[in-house]
Order: sequence, then structure tokens, then C-alpha cells
Amino acid sequence: MSQAVVAQIRDALKHQEQHVSFAITLMEHLVVPTFVLDAEQRVLIWNRACERLTGVMAAEVIGTRHHWQAFYEQERACLADLVATASYEQIANLYTVFEDPGQPVFGVHAENWCWMPRRQQRLYLAVDAGPVYNETGALIAVVETLRDITEKQLAQSKVAEQASLLKAHYDEHQREAELARRILEHQIRSDLLKQAAVDYSVTPADHFSGDMVLAARAPSGLRYAILADATGHGLAAAVSILPMVQEFYRLVELAQPLASIVESINFLLSNSLPLGRFVAAAFVCVDDAAQCGQIWVGGVPDVLWIDAAGDVLQRFVSRNLPLGITRARGDEAGFEDFSWREGNALVLLSDGVLEASDQASEQFGEPRLTAALRQKGGLAPITAVHQALASHLKGSLPHDDMSVLVIGHCQSSVAQ
Repeated sequence: MSQAVVAQIRDALKHQEQHVSFAITLMEHLVVPTFVLDAEQRVLIWNRACERLTGVMAAEVIGTRHHWQAFYEQERACLADLVATASYEQIANLYTVFEDPGQPVFGVHAENWCWMPRRQQRLYLAVDAGPVYNETGALIAVVETLRDITEKQLAQSKVAEQASLLKAHYDEHQREAELARRILEHQIRSDLLKQAAVDYSVTPADHFSGDMVLAARAPSGLRYAILADATGHGLAAAVSILPMVQEFYRLVELAQPLASIVESINFLLSNSLPLGRFVAAAFVCVDDAAQCGQIWVGGVPDVLWIDAAGDVLQRFVSRNLPLGITRARGDEAGFEDFSWREGNALVLLSDGVLEASDQASEQFGEPRLTAALRQKGGLAPITAVHQALASHLKGSLPHDDMSVLVIGHCQSSVAQ
């Protein structure tokens, strides 16, 4: 072999060695912790970032199979070992989080908590390992990179813990709310409402309604009804009106005059409600046999007396304070008598109906209410009001409880 050929071979090898040396130097100075195993799982490279992460110096592991000692107290395979031996089925046993290595040639990802013996610290590491093959397809090395994502994992665990705690609190709240709702509903006798031949609807703005409709027929045949609207809405408002339920049924059973019922319930609420809480209401007593009735209005919108065509014959305006504000009984001027005629009806409603606002913040208002009653087209008054409300709101949610009570010769019964 000529000297020229030998010189060319020497230059080529020297050039190749320079490339290899550059690659090794580059890997050693990477900011990402990295180590490289050969096909026999001996450490070829243990870069400086890996030294900082593990506390283990390169001189301690280069040329050995002791790299596991940087991460575990007992001998076990690292991800690079599994790639080197193609033992991918063991990944699920050794790592808590991993990606299915469908094409191992592109590398494998896994995550796990590791106890770093040298640092005496527990870290959560994200690990990627990929094989390196020569021109013939033989494995010559495996590169493993590591990322310390402990803070991220702890933050995610904290968020998951808080989410679980919040869900537990929410579920408990829902169970308690459902129990409370059933207790409240159980207090109101739907059978007595049906016997009283009234149409009604109560649409809560929340899980609980601060509006309430009660009706019952006394043994004498007199029909009594209340539409009540407590301050606010939700559970606090619903609890505010609860004390009056059984008292109403007791007094109706005794066929007490309407004035006595109002006085008794007002006294009860004024002694049970906290300061700032009160109940607006309208009370009605109807004597169908004598075709007459009596009404008391305190704090709710005008009660409308309509004829069969839906025209307003008379308005019964609020002349009294809401219930629960003062213990003193109002004078007799607060009660109004009316004559009861076939086809007439009384329409009682809470202020949530008139104040129901659409997406443009325009309230439903009394003009729309009276128009709905006049143009009901054969519908029951309460159905006509519901349809007009739905048309006005166009899917917007009410901001307050909405209740309607119709006392008359109506056939339908609506309960929401």
C-alpha cells in the first residue's frame, strides 16, 4: 500500500474521529440531562446536566452498568435498559405514566417518581429514550434524556386534589339541597290545591323558590288561597315562607275569616323572620255559593279581576305592608270585597313576572300581561301568560322567581 493511500486513510479516520469527538462534547454540554448506553447497557456518556440532576459524577458510572444507582436504591431497569433489550412489555410495571411504544424506533416516553439516593430527594422525572442503529440496522447505543417536572406534577396533583374536594363539597351540597327541596315540597299539599280548583305555576330562579302558592277548601266550602313572595330567592327565601304553611292549613280547616288568617300569619312571621326579611302576599277568600269574595293585598303587584274575554274589570292594589314587618294588624280598609260572577277570574302574580327581562334588559311589564290575557284565544289565562313570557324571554333565564295564581273556572293546572 502506497504512502499516499495510507495518508488518505489516516486523514479520513482523523476527520471521523473529530466528528465523533465533537458529537460527544456537544452531548456532554447539553443543558438537558442525558446519558448514553451502548448495546451492552454500559454507560458511554453521562453529561454534566445529568451530574447536576443526580449528584452522581460521570467518572463513577462511565463504562459500568451502575447508572440505576443514580435513581433508585435497589437495582432495577431504567427506560434506556428496556429499549436496549426491547423489553417494552415491562414499561407498564415500572412506570406510572407511559406512552405505548407502537414504533420504538422513534423512542419511548415514560414518567415516574424517583428517589435520588445521592441527593436524598424524591423527584418526578419525565424520561425519553431512543435507540441508535448503525448502517446495518444493528443497535449501537440508546440515548436517554430526563426532565425534572416535580413542581408541575405537584401543582397538578394539588389541582386534582382541590377539584376532588370541591366535587365532594358540591355533591354534598346537592344532596342537602335535594333533601331540603323535598322537605319544602312535602309541606305544600298539592291535593288541597287541586280541591281548591285553582290554576298556578311557580318557576324558581334558583333551586329553591321564594315564591309560594297555597290553596285549600274549608269544610264549609269556602275557598282560600295565598300567593306569597319572600325577600330574595333561593333557600333563604324559601325558608322564610315555610312557617306560614301549616298555620294557613290549620286556619282554613277552622274556616276562619280572612282577617284572622292574615293577622295570625303576619304575627307568626314577624316573630320568626330576621330583621330585613319580609313576605309580600295576596290573600283571597271566595264563597262560590254566595258568589262573593274578599281579598287582601300587601306588597305584590295589582291583583287583576278579569272577565271571560280577559278584559280587566277591576284592580286590587296593594294597600298594606308586606307580612312580617310589623306585628300590628292593619285596619279593615285593607280588605276589599267583590262579587263573584260566572266566567270571572282573579289573576295574582309575583313581581318576578312583571320584571322578567329579555336579552335587551326589557321587562315583561303589565302591558304585555294584560295583552296576553285579552288575546288568549281560548287558552286558559295562565297558559296565555306562560306563552307570552316565553315569547318575551326567548330563552333568557329569569332573575327572580315567577309565580302566577288564577282563581276562577279554569280547567288546566300547571305546576313548574
